[in-house]
Amino acid sequence: MPHPVLLLSLCLQAADPPASPTSGVAPSTSVRSQTQEESQRTRPARPPASHPASARPPEAHELPQPRPEPILTEGPQSPSISPAVEEPAWPWKADTLTGDWGGWRTQLQDSGLVLTATATLDLTTVMGDTPRDGFLMPYLVDMNLSMNLERLVGWQGGTVFLDFQQAGSTALATDFVPDFWGFNSIYPFAENFTQLSQYWISQSFADGALSFKFGKIDANADFAVSYQNLLFINTAAYMPATIATDMPTYPFQAGGTEVIWKATDWLTGKFGFFDGSTNWFDPQTGQAGTNTSKRGLATYLWDNPGSYFLIGELDTTWSIGNLDGFFGAGWFEQTGPSAFGPQADVSPSPTAQGVQSPWGLYGSLSQDLFRAGGKDDPGKLTAFGQFGWSPPDRNAVQWSLAGGLEWQGVVPERPQDTLGLIVAYAHFSGDSLISPSVGEGEFVVEGFYNVQITPWLAIQPDLQYLRQPNSDPAASIGDAWILTLRVSMTF
Repeated sequence: MPHPVLLLSLCLQAADPPASPTSGVAPSTSVRSQTQEESQRTRPARPPASHPASARPPEAHELPQPRPEPILTEGPQSPSISPAVEEPAWPWKADTLTGDWGGWRTQLQDSGLVLTATATLDLTTVMGDTPRDGFLMPYLVDMNLSMNLERLVGWQGGTVFLDFQQAGSTALATDFVPDFWGFNSIYPFAENFTQLSQYWISQSFADGALSFKFGKIDANADFAVSYQNLLFINTAAYMPATIATDMPTYPFQAGGTEVIWKATDWLTGKFGFFDGSTNWFDPQTGQAGTNTSKRGLATYLWDNPGSYFLIGELDTTWSIGNLDGFFGAGWFEQTGPSAFGPQADVSPSPTAQGVQSPWGLYGSLSQDLFRAGGKDDPGKLTAFGQFGWSPPDRNAVQWSLAGGLEWQGVVPERPQDTLGLIVAYAHFSGDSLISPSVGEGEFVVEGFYNVQITPWLAIQPDLQYLRQPNSDPAASIGDAWILTLRVSMTF
């Protein structure tokens, strides 16, 4: 795994590329947004995910079509075959840092194998009225392989997905800002890790109208997603606070089964049944659950204490001219006794409190407000939002609300750069046994500007303001300012 300092060195060397037309730069390659315009060889982009570390494979329609046979022509002055398509100039105009591997990458994608590798490094400074000021450096390396079984072996509608992740940090984020949502979305929580984060198989039927997925899954790749191309660093952008404790997502992906039904082009129903062992809690003994990211399918299939995470969602989409919109509404429940807060180290804690079967409702919304060109033009301004509610005696957070704007191409000469702003608030339960701060809440404001240096390199200055009063001085956050420089690369 590339050392974080080495990654930073490579990024700084790449920050002054030869001059080239900005219109040739592809969209952001940040871990949050992996979408790119298809190159002349129709290389697929890494599809966007919800959570920054929730990788998902390309869908069938996103894969490149097999290259056509050479076109034979007539006449002594005509070439015998059509001219070869030139690769984008490496390294500054290539889609990835490692290029096309002498044509092997395109050949593998034509056969149904799509390999994506990304690295994200956050240089973060915490200042203000916080338990501790200082510097920390979280990083995430993600490598995933998507296998289209129809192209590989003729198995129609089948996909296999493998996702390897290595993450770490130079310091504990909670020592600086003990917030609830999580001010850094790639932070690995209590310990650095190397793991096979996802491995699953999916099968679609009826031309993709019905699909099933089984294996170790990141639930936030398909559920509680307000907008797919978000580039924010705070986790508040990616899920309601009411669901943040229990949802099996990075870095605690879990065994599960999903069913997705596309009833029409504009209406989709989803249901997920996941292992909830990570958040299981016995209030009598203080014993906490097992880290599902380390146990894989074991605690899902045969060694489960009776703790499962259920979630259902109904989504609808629409278009008004060249502007797209989305709305999704869902329900979730964690069965059995559950700990009240995010389980960073899932270790026994006799003094902790628990609740029985926390559940709640949530909604997500996004709407394009402006698009400079046609429907395929990446330059656009999009508004997004999310809301979550849960009974105050069943959840540490009673309700949360977040909303924001993201504008790609705000500077015409920089069509792939993105500007973003979000405001979020989580209101804690009034139950003193489970609330981290009775009657108080967590307030977050974040703004960023993502600069696409090359198709494979992005640098993002980011500023957050965070406030969370608490009667416990060790957990109180007065006026925290968090400055981050995020460096993202696609290999």
